[in-house]
Amino acid sequence: MHPPAGTPPENPPPQRRLPHGPHSLSREQVEADQRQRLMSAMIAVIGEKGYSGATVSDVIVRAGVSRKTFYEHFADAQGCFLAIYDAITKEGIRRVQSAYAEAEGWPGRVEAAIRVLFESAIESPDALRLIMIEIAAAGEAGLAHRERVMVQYARFIREGLELAPGRGTVSDLTLRAVIGGVNRVLYARLHDRRHAKLLALVPDLVRWATSYYPAPAPIAAGARASGSLARTGLVGGRAPGTLSLGPQARGRGPMRGEGSPSSSFVVHNQRERIIDAVANLTAAKGYGGLAVKAIAEEAGISLQTFYEHFSGKEDAFLVAYEIGYMKALAIFERAYRAEPDWPRGMRAALASLLHFLASEPAFAHMTLVDTLVATSRTAALSDKSVAAFARLLEPGFEAAPVSAPPPQVVVEAIAGGMFEIIFDHVVHGRTRDLPELVPQATYIALAPFLGAREAGRVAVEAEEHRPARGREASGSMP
Repeated sequence: MHPPAGTPPENPPPQRRLPHGPHSLSREQVEADQRQRLMSAMIAVIGEKGYSGATVSDVIVRAGVSRKTFYEHFADAQGCFLAIYDAITKEGIRRVQSAYAEAEGWPGRVEAAIRVLFESAIESPDALRLIMIEIAAAGEAGLAHRERVMVQYARFIREGLELAPGRGTVSDLTLRAVIGGVNRVLYARLHDRRHAKLLALVPDLVRWATSYYPAPAPIAAGARASGSLARTGLVGGRAPGTLSLGPQARGRGPMRGEGSPSSSFVVHNQRERIIDAVANLTAAKGYGGLAVKAIAEEAGISLQTFYEHFSGKEDAFLVAYEIGYMKALAIFERAYRAEPDWPRGMRAALASLLHFLASEPAFAHMTLVDTLVATSRTAALSDKSVAAFARLLEPGFEAAPVSAPPPQVVVEAIAGGMFEIIFDHVVHGRTRDLPELVPQATYIALAPFLGAREAGRVAVEAEEHRPARGREASGSMP
């Protein structure tokens, strides 16, 4: 797991112990000190190993307390992790609320909500990965805690935007994208140790966030495209997770015709079944629950056969990700280039990407959730996929008015915002509904360059070729 800036050295000494024997500390003081040390130790261990790799043993050694003491404070490692998350975010929301109340109207309150978030992160960089990334590895409980914080922070941004002159609002999805974009910019710079100029980006991010306000009526009302894959029943077949023939094929060798298959076919078939199993098992159990033995059983092969193809589970995971990523990249870049101009190219690319992910639910979960928290190598792949999307946004600077070009950071922020709204659908079991987001996603991508009105017009235009694209992106056979 790649640690955030400021992570303690690899093998730091255990934290100080309280004095033994008679001392003047009350029982409450002792317990508070123990709890604080355990929580600080958990932050450090997660910074080094990630949530999935952190153990109670790691934490108690770092904290300098007994196992018994740990369980007097927390039921398990997840309980400790969630307590830390709640403590950090509670203090963060309190600071935002205080700064928000002291700021003056428009756009001061939007700026206050972003600036105090950045200041808090700079002060405590070790905690940043925990609250922004690792919370996704804590399962449904972690996501529920994350959602509560997202809703609270979105309220500050919405109220700040609605202080602008005139009447208007923004959609909930746009707010989610703004928060995702801000988080992306913040985490990327702290992770790469680019602290120095971080606060200087706040005005640019405020300008980006306010470019969505006021949203055109259809967008503000939450305009969605028709044709969710949940209703059409389309299935994929181009990415890992949907390559197999289904449960009835598990445990079988390749199908045989009149003669035996070639050795090349056998090798290809085995490899596809392995990466298919990796995607399905990861989506079901998370990377931490992935085991080579389970992959072999799911793929219907022996352990020896697995190791003939891959060195271990991370190797298989990386290959599965790359295969799906290249399929997705080809689909949305082809859709982008088929359109006559950049705005419609972006809309087409987004439509194709959302259809692809919707028809590949196992791969969607793998790429949106598991790559972030699996290993440092997989996290780098996740960054690569976001960067590939960001490159399609670059021509937007040429489409923007010469008199008011958007700040450079908008590309990174939009890409982070797009990741967030897709992530939100995937982790809440709404992957099949992703195609409905095309109008909203298009607006989020275009408004900072074209202005809210023109972006809204393009976003809700009739999509003449939509059915054909839906078939292509779903992986249906011609």
